[in-house]
Amino acid sequence: MTKEEPTDDELAELIKGKTLSVYWYMLRHPEPLTAREIQRGAELSSPSLSMHHLERLKQFGLVDKDVHGQYTIKRDVRIGILNQFMGRGRIMVPRFLFYATFYSSLTAALGSLLVWVTPDWYSLVLLVLLVSVCVVLWYEALKVWREQPFPEGEND
Repeated sequence: MTKEEPTDDELAELIKGKTLSVYWYMLRHPEPLTAREIQRGAELSSPSLSMHHLERLKQFGLVDKDVHGQYTIKRDVRIGILNQFMGRGRIMVPRFLFYATFYSSLTAALGSLLVWVTPDWYSLVLLVLLVSVCVVLWYEALKVWREQPFPEGEND
């Protein structure tokens, strides 16, 4: 039975490595899953290792186990690298992706306006600044995407 549920900061310290990968896998697959399914999906070496990580998550109040031995997410917390992602289920994307898309659209709109209007020096400076912001945001979005706790080539 769980005692007092830890705070998000405490969870960030407690859940790392393979346990975080199991939690990430469960966030990406919100349907009830057995330990064997999680073991295969999270690419763990054995079902008992899967059970170990699941019981650890259950101890912290993040997952529930039903009478059929299936586990579901009880509490959705964004800790560690998970803070950098938005979405639910299979669609989990880096937060920076939204900013990068917005500023890329803004840059494209300004660039297309400059085709029709005689560009001033301050319009060109603004365009250069927007392009540099886009480069930084896309770089950060891709960096976070590569740091996700579970590889994209997951077994579904």
